[in-house]
Amino acid sequence: MVAPSPPVPSALGAAAAGPGGASGAVIMVNLPQVVRDHWVHILVPLGFVIGCYLDRWNDEKLSAFRNKSLLYRRELKPGEEVTWR
Repeated sequence: MVAPSPPVPSALGAAAAGPGGASGAVIMVNLPQVVRDHWVHILVPLGFVIGCYLDRWNDEKLSAFRNKSLLYRRELKPGEEVTWR
């Protein structure tokens, strides 16, 4: 006689149910483990996006000083664009 298997916690899903369980595997993702394994793939793009945001924000702040330097001040010719954007 075969002993009955212990009850399966619901958090483990059907994958832990064994041969009598539902077909298909349920994979639990442990977020801290994924971050630990793939931190480079997360931080490098995140740093790039934050850097682009800060660069554009700084350009917006500095646009108030565009063409106002005493050393480089001059009148723009008609139809001439600003020196930098």
